[in-house]
Amino acid sequence: MTRERGKYKDIRRILVKGTNWVGDTIMSFPAVYSLRQLFPEARISVLVRSPLDELWKANPAIDEVIPYTMPAGVRRLGGEFSIARLIKQREIELAIIFPRSLSAALMVFLGGIPHRIGYKSEGRDWLLTERVARTDEVLQGHRMRYYLRLIEALGSVSLPPLPSLTLNGTMGTWASGFLSRHGMTSRQLIGFNPGATYGEAKSWPTERFAELGRRLIKDHGASILIFGAARPQEKALNDSIAKMIGKGCLNLSGQTSLVELAALLRHCRLLVTNDTGTMHIAAAVGTRTVAIFGPTDPRATAPLGEGHVLIREDVSCSPCLKRVCPEDHRCMNLIGVEEVHKKVSVLLAEKTSVVQK
Repeated sequence: MTRERGKYKDIRRILVKGTNWVGDTIMSFPAVYSLRQLFPEARISVLVRSPLDELWKANPAIDEVIPYTMPAGVRRLGGEFSIARLIKQREIELAIIFPRSLSAALMVFLGGIPHRIGYKSEGRDWLLTERVARTDEVLQGHRMRYYLRLIEALGSVSLPPLPSLTLNGTMGTWASGFLSRHGMTSRQLIGFNPGATYGEAKSWPTERFAELGRRLIKDHGASILIFGAARPQEKALNDSIAKMIGKGCLNLSGQTSLVELAALLRHCRLLVTNDTGTMHIAAAVGTRTVAIFGPTDPRATAPLGEGHVLIREDVSCSPCLKRVCPEDHRCMNLIGVEEVHKKVSVLLAEKTSVVQK
């Protein structure tokens, strides 16, 4: 890798302001790897909302994770000042700001960091010392490339390795014990992620997930793990799917930390999922995904790595990026159980996964 760091060549303390989403966190890992290659001797810290710090702690390219929680409402500004004081104590010289929000840039600005790099965005340009244009090329490409572009402002970089999560042996032992205690010992352990944080338009119909689960149990002797967030709406959704599937299914919505989720996904033969953060965690631990896309664009957020299967209907209104479909949700309703079942069956017949487990 060529290192042309110019005015940044003597930088020794760097801060990365991480994103606020699980999937984007994983997709930004290659950018931080490239940052480490450009600054092999620097101390790299990541400032990120909790609980996303769990994922960053499994990234060997960084030295320190600074987790925080942000108060809501009128207390938010006070929270931003508190975080700024925390930053200032570290005497950081350079900041890479992945989010394009005003808040993210303001915290770094108030933290007294002299060099601040981020994407141009309405209302915050004055908070940055180096502004990167959000060109059509960047916006139409994969999100991994989107974050990598910010690092290229520091010097030339070669294509980094794909995102990966480093899980210690303790987590592997925990996952094995957890699955054994719950009777989930089938060699055909399959994960489902039927919900989606972004909005209900991203979700394949509930009854089709349930029918798919019943068929996989009957045809392949599978055991089904349902993953999801603790939000009441998503938990209720997954409860209903688990009840419709019946025996051989375990609903874990809201019951795992992010690192526990990663450890359990590593034990799965594959994950059937909407376009979610869980999909990216699965890919990062080497588990194949059968990813169902509707209103979102797989060119931007497809799981990274080989062996994944994308299912999408080519309809005129997709990708619309809407949270709720204003019409007939045809992008998802046209995807039948039989199509997904066939794709899953093909992967189950193969002996390998994305990485050796």
